Amino acid sequence: MRAPAIVGAGIRIWANNWFPWFLVTLAMTGVLSVIIAAVDPWAGTVGPEYWFGDQPFSRPDPNALAVILSLVMGLFLGPWAIVVLTRGTLLATFTEPPTGRTLIGGTIRGVHSVLWILVLLALFAIPFALVLVGVMAAVHTWTGATTLLVFLPLALFLSLVPRLATLTHVFVGEDARGTRAITGAWRLSRGAWGTSVGTLLLFLLVGFAISLVPSIIVSAAFPDPVIGDAVPRAIIQALLSAVTTPMGTAVIAALYVELRARKGPLDQDVLRANLARFD
Repeated sequence: MRAPAIVGAGIRIWANNWFPWFLVTLAMTGVLSVIIAAVDPWAGTVGPEYWFGDQPFSRPDPNALAVILSLVMGLFLGPWAIVVLTRGTLLATFTEPPTGRTLIGGTIRGVHSVLWILVLLALFAIPFALVLVGVMAAVHTWTGATTLLVFLPLALFLSLVPRLATLTHVFVGEDARGTRAITGAWRLSRGAWGTSVGTLLLFLLVGFAISLVPSIIVSAAFPDPVIGDAVPRAIIQALLSAVTTPMGTAVIAALYVELRARKGPLDQDVLRANLARFD
């Protein structure tokens, strides 16, 4: 399949299961993000220009409860939601999806593995970051340095992210952990960079189209960000994320199945067994 067909297949998978995935995403990450905005309205009100630019008023001290809740969401509920949605979307790819399995099941067992994969990715990214800093330091006097500053990270992003797009699906679907998940996703996308990047870019366009109307509504309803608007903004963002996050995971599931099929027949019995460990 080409990228449009993969995205279409992923959206159909999502359309057949959107409501439970919407609820679980909203419950696991959306509700807490709204609570964080209520506890610390500054987080949902001010932008980078406040924290890094000219500051017309004094910056408040970090809210301890908001920091704790953010850590819980980033280090526990967020990774847990990834495992839940990845498992759910892979189950939905079966010709005859298994019945009687709860959406969450024992997926909590995969949280630490997702965190370890993220730590490994961060460690692998350090050399690239050091090279980037070195290049920027070497060309800071060059008039084209700004252009290089923009396009070098973009080139790295476009070359690496499509190769690792199916990372969590390799972990959940093949019981590959740590470096095995990373190398597995890399091998899976070998020779299919164009398909992966096309699928990601096309879904970004779909996500942009879905976000367009809510963004217009938010801009019209809250033209000047103030502290009192933090919670309504967070609610709209949580609802939008509860739609686009499962949809994106379903599209990547369709991409994973396509890339696996290109490497040889997809053994659904093995996939079922790997997914059953989260029952």
